[in-house]
Amino acid sequence: MSVNVNMAVVSSSEESPSVATRNRIVCFVNDELSAAALRKGLEGSNLSIRRGTIRNAIKMLETDTELFALVTDISGIDDPFTELERLAGVCPPDVRVALIGESKEITFYRELMEIGLTEYLPRPLTRDMVLDQLRPKLLGDVAPGPTDRGGHVISICGAQGGAGATSIAINLALQLAETTKAKVALLDLHLQGGETAVMLGVQPGPGLRIALENPMRADTLFLERAAIDVNERVCLISADEDLDAQLNITEAGVRHVLGLLRQRFNYVVVDVPVPFPPSIHPVITLSRHVLVLLEAEVTGLRNAHALRAAVTNIAGKDRVFTLLNRADRPGGLPRDTIVKALGAEPDMVIPDLGKGMTQAVNLGIPALKHVRGLRRHLAPIVREIAGVGAERKGWLRRLLG
Repeated sequence: MSVNVNMAVVSSSEESPSVATRNRIVCFVNDELSAAALRKGLEGSNLSIRRGTIRNAIKMLETDTELFALVTDISGIDDPFTELERLAGVCPPDVRVALIGESKEITFYRELMEIGLTEYLPRPLTRDMVLDQLRPKLLGDVAPGPTDRGGHVISICGAQGGAGATSIAINLALQLAETTKAKVALLDLHLQGGETAVMLGVQPGPGLRIALENPMRADTLFLERAAIDVNERVCLISADEDLDAQLNITEAGVRHVLGLLRQRFNYVVVDVPVPFPPSIHPVITLSRHVLVLLEAEVTGLRNAHALRAAVTNIAGKDRVFTLLNRADRPGGLPRDTIVKALGAEPDMVIPDLGKGMTQAVNLGIPALKHVRGLRRHLAPIVREIAGVGAERKGWLRRLLG
């Protein structure tokens, strides 16, 4: 039996009593990172994201067919083609259908394209995959984003003091390098009172301040002298200026240092001071991912809203990801309160991993070496950033099983 789920674009001039809902893109996915990738990549569309798989989509279409496109997950479905037959029986022929699954085999992709699917994306799904491959086929455009050459910049911004932004930045840089085998720069822009060097047990020199204040004095060799090797793939660039020092960090200096790092490193993880001084704006502008990190506290929720708005004003909404750290810490706000205040589930979540995180700081060693579970909880964030690192499992085996 032929399965025809190929969809033509609904004409804008077509008259329908449900024209307002015919531009809906409905997505069924089973994990928050896929949901976040779709939210960012399809930003600006009439998007509805629900939890479930192709079976939930079929059930919806039995009573609700007023949509423009359907994106649904087939992960964990033993026989996806049987489910596609069922989908074809209830899906209007003018609805575009895209699938998400675990298979990366080109033959599987071609089979899906031959029966009329609009697109198929393998997991792990990332924002950039949605922007580059899915958005043009659903919306006919490409969302604005950084397209210049150079290392990918990832900014970490703490919505409150002590939320763990520096610790996450350090361990994310290390795991990113470990997973991708790429060169990673860890840039701490807290020039006074910065904690990155302390957490790693090293002593930075004056090189970073000089480069940020006077970009004419900063070249590749100069920056190499200012960098401290954390391991064979990760370098730290930081400072330890006196608290009463009068700094004159310039936007040109920040842009020049970041440009040098992007030439030499595949990824640049930046621990960004909050609030953002104007000189720091180039970091946000060039970031492909801006992680706004908060704890389950009232101040964190309040400041997270302000931070997200600031990032959106500087670089656009699709770059911002909310990271809830120490999610289940005793005394913290309940999850439903956090979701209500944020207006959505956090894009990324790391639970409270216990006193080992503090012990790692006191020992001057990365928490990855000291805290069980941290690596596992950072893995989805690494996948979102790099699009790699997912364990290859069997064809269409359940990811969350």
